[in-house]
Amino acid sequence: MKLSKRKFNGDFRINDFLCIIIFLSGFFNLKAQEIDTFQLHHPVSKYDTIIYTRIVQFNNTENLYHVEDYFDNGQIQMKGTYSSFDKSIKENYWCNYNSSTKQGLYQTWYRNGKQESKYNFVDGKKTGLCEEYYSNGQISDRGYWIPGSKPGNTRGMRNGNFKGWSIEGELLCDFEYRNGLKVDPTDTSYQYILYTPEDYSTDTTKQWPLIIYLHGGSHRGTDLNELYGYGLPDQIYRGREFPFIIAAPQCPALIRWSTDNWFENFYQEMKAKYRIDTSRVYLTGVSLGGSGTWYLAARYPEIFAAIAPMCGFTSHMDYIDLNILNLLDIPIWAFHGKIDLTVPVEETRRIVDQLKGKHPALKYTEPPGTGHWIHWEIYPEQELYDWFLSHSKE
Repeated sequence: MKLSKRKFNGDFRINDFLCIIIFLSGFFNLKAQEIDTFQLHHPVSKYDTIIYTRIVQFNNTENLYHVEDYFDNGQIQMKGTYSSFDKSIKENYWCNYNSSTKQGLYQTWYRNGKQESKYNFVDGKKTGLCEEYYSNGQISDRGYWIPGSKPGNTRGMRNGNFKGWSIEGELLCDFEYRNGLKVDPTDTSYQYILYTPEDYSTDTTKQWPLIIYLHGGSHRGTDLNELYGYGLPDQIYRGREFPFIIAAPQCPALIRWSTDNWFENFYQEMKAKYRIDTSRVYLTGVSLGGSGTWYLAARYPEIFAAIAPMCGFTSHMDYIDLNILNLLDIPIWAFHGKIDLTVPVEETRRIVDQLKGKHPALKYTEPPGTGHWIHWEIYPEQELYDWFLSHSKE
């Protein structure tokens, strides 16, 4: 009996010990997984706000934040992992907003449940294969990225094969990138809308200053009417009169203003068809167009009397950094909203910082309460146009 009793007690102690181990394991696992669930109010403009349900799970073992956002209908909108994270910020997927640094796979979905994007990140920069999709489930583009070596690079650069499709599934582009630029750029021409001053047709000898306006990413494509949604074309559509010729080209879908060789053909046509004062040619653009403004000014510095880039990426290619000294003879007024959640403000600061102390005519405006909508605060006002006219190549 004693042997049997000791055997029973031994089994009991072993089982008890296992239960304690399991309990403690579960307890410490819960402690390692700190979970916070709350409603996140995300302003998408000055007037509209979207409310997401956000679940933030911090893993002490990995030292990573696992984050999920949900639409009000219960559909997941975003799932990503961060090494640093500001839970109060709802950034767009291409923005590494200050203290939020993406690590690993980052995914987004449309409200209808279709995949919107799949990206891979290392230290907040796109790396490896990245994909985007249309809301009908059709893939939009697929390409490869590298982090980028320049200080202040917040996005990474396309590097390798890139393919893009229409919403119907037609292959639109298939080419190679190297350090953010297309390897074999196509010599091409872009369609555009044109504004001429009221007196243009009555005074047939006068030459007029020219503003070239570059739109943002949402207006790419083949429908010129899209361009009237904001920026300078919006001002023209509202009936505003300008003492400039204004030309607004349209960038094709899926590419950037720096992808192909279009500008020389465009500018030659401007000079051939319209009475342009070539000593007063100005360049401005917003977001994708802001990036294009920096790029074209660095590539064709002899053309522009002044430029005004707004909230554009500058680290998605090496070209701007490598040719930064080309900008020294061009008066620059750069703009970027401090709370921009689409393109981080550091993208403009990094270029401005490189030019400080070297550039004799550099201005930088960074409104503290302004986001990616900064163009709505600048283009409707008169100050920028007066500043343009104060500069001439002569």
